[in-house]
Amino acid sequence: MRKKKNGYPKPILKQLAQEIAAVINTNQGRFTLLEKLEFMPWEDKDEIIAGMASFIQQEMVDFFYLIKKEYECEYEDICDKALEKYRMAGLDTTPPEYLQGTFYKAYASKSRHTGRISLDVAWSTGGSALHVECFYLTYNPDGIHSFILVDNIPVYAYEDERQDQQPDLAAVDFEEACCLIYQAYANNLRYMTAPALGKFLYQKYIDYYLFNNIVADYTSLIRRISAPMTPRQLINSYFHGIRNRDYIYLESLTDNDSVNLHMILDNVGSFLGKETLLLEAQAQELQAMGNEVIVTANVYTARDKEIYGNQMQFSLSRDEGNDWYIDGFELLKEENLGWEEGSNPFTEKVTCRVYYILEVETLFDMLDGIDNVVSIEERTYGIHLRIREEAEEFNQGVVFFDGVAADIVINNGEELAIISQDAEYIEELHEMFTEEYGSTVILLGTYESDLLTAHKYINGQYRSFEDVLYDHAGGTAFDDGMRCLSVSYTVKDRARVSELLEEIKDIGIDISGDQQIYYQFEPQPAGPGYFAEFALGDDWLGISTFGEKDLAIARNIFEELAGSCVEFDGVEKRWGSIFDILNTGVKKEHPELEIALKEMYLNKWYYSGLSQLKGMSPSEASQTEEGSRLLWSMLKRFRQKEKNSSRRRLSLHEYIRKLEEKRQEKQ
Repeated sequence: MRKKKNGYPKPILKQLAQEIAAVINTNQGRFTLLEKLEFMPWEDKDEIIAGMASFIQQEMVDFFYLIKKEYECEYEDICDKALEKYRMAGLDTTPPEYLQGTFYKAYASKSRHTGRISLDVAWSTGGSALHVECFYLTYNPDGIHSFILVDNIPVYAYEDERQDQQPDLAAVDFEEACCLIYQAYANNLRYMTAPALGKFLYQKYIDYYLFNNIVADYTSLIRRISAPMTPRQLINSYFHGIRNRDYIYLESLTDNDSVNLHMILDNVGSFLGKETLLLEAQAQELQAMGNEVIVTANVYTARDKEIYGNQMQFSLSRDEGNDWYIDGFELLKEENLGWEEGSNPFTEKVTCRVYYILEVETLFDMLDGIDNVVSIEERTYGIHLRIREEAEEFNQGVVFFDGVAADIVINNGEELAIISQDAEYIEELHEMFTEEYGSTVILLGTYESDLLTAHKYINGQYRSFEDVLYDHAGGTAFDDGMRCLSVSYTVKDRARVSELLEEIKDIGIDISGDQQIYYQFEPQPAGPGYFAEFALGDDWLGISTFGEKDLAIARNIFEELAGSCVEFDGVEKRWGSIFDILNTGVKKEHPELEIALKEMYLNKWYYSGLSQLKGMSPSEASQTEEGSRLLWSMLKRFRQKEKNSSRRRLSLHEYIRKLEEKRQEKQ
């Protein structure tokens, strides 16, 4: 049998090996190599890394240890094989030490109340210079956002700089630094997002936290690295913590004797479950009585395509240090606002202007020149920026458009969307884009949208604005109310993921050697219903369900089992249908699959609450006069759209058959 040749020419791999040998002995050089790998095509990276094993030299030992330390199980097999090969060739395969020194000092910015801090940790490596590791930590899905090294800083320069910044910094000890780093990293694990490069260096902080049973006074630490707050600011900060699921921070705002984490979780869960979207939340009225304050707050949420107005009341007291803390709260009322104008602020329209980006770096340079632009959040496919009407106000809670001139979303470095209630302001930005930076963007279109849809797009529920249009257009031959959503992952350990899916599947289909489809069902009164589809590729996984609630359940179950074997990639509206898998080859090999999928889908449809039926399921609608009228109106629309559809898997008569079948069962 002929040995499979490496797909990359030997001269290219040799050049890379020479670059590795030149820089692998310093931490800055190791960073350079990791950055180079990050820009390589994902599908080629395995082959390139494996190809390095053909060069028998000592520097390659350090390279494979670096890859193993940085990416852990993702390239573990490749690295172990290469290191064993080098050991047998007589090379020294002792793991390298990346830092030899002692802890000197650490400082954190007093910005924990914003959900973001900068942290620098200095190490003494002998002599008069320091090695400083600088973090930008976020307590949201970004986790460890960025990490840089600064080598050979003179001790006096480091001390002078910290002295100048003293009002904005707080000294922390080594254990406290480990706690802050691990708390941010825990968000990378929870949300399956990639932490910043440099794990080969900062893993020591994570390991110290995990293996030394640190018992930290988080409340004291967080208050020490947060700014003093008024009662209004504290409540608004509480809502930002809820939005980011930053529960350790939320607990630091309370009096642990009267309010604890379990009470906070119960309070949050009472109106903000996992399938609920927090739209706005701000403190409103304050009533002061000496050292006690009562704060009333309004909270707007979206759930099951409905908008709810909530009113909360908080009681606050001062501690011995004269700082405010929460010692009680309650949900006063929850009201479905409906969709009539005047009763629901989210029925208002906004203007959305969408562009194709030609020069993304030039675009960012231009945005840097606009006053009051702030970065709100980085997302899997891009970044959300906001232009405020005035400089950022610390008193403000979670808001959508109050005090906001425009929201800017950049997706995949290709799509720019500007969203605002002020059409004239969008025109001003358009002139700036097209006149001063004419070659930077191309206008794709201008659209009108309701606030809720714009909010979902801004918060990453659509991968592109085209998905928004597709969703509003129905997206299928006819709209039966079943909105299919997909979440995607990068797979780091395919063997383990495949093993897990084999354990939880109800049906498994082998599409090709490197692609399998697995289905999970859920019990329904009349037989199994469709729950989730798992599509496993060579290095990716997609999970599809109908509706946000099922997607949240499927994600929670799978992510708890998969752990670090996968990395979250994003959520999107699914294009096409669950029946697209049924090509000629699959139908021939699995003749029973089409009938099974149709029955599971129709069972799911029959018992699902649908917006076209005012939240009723077809099962419930068929039992009332109003529901029956809505149901048959929906079927009439099916008939009209079915005539214009050349490609369909479920015909109108199959929906009618299911309804008639259920009607007879009830008799």
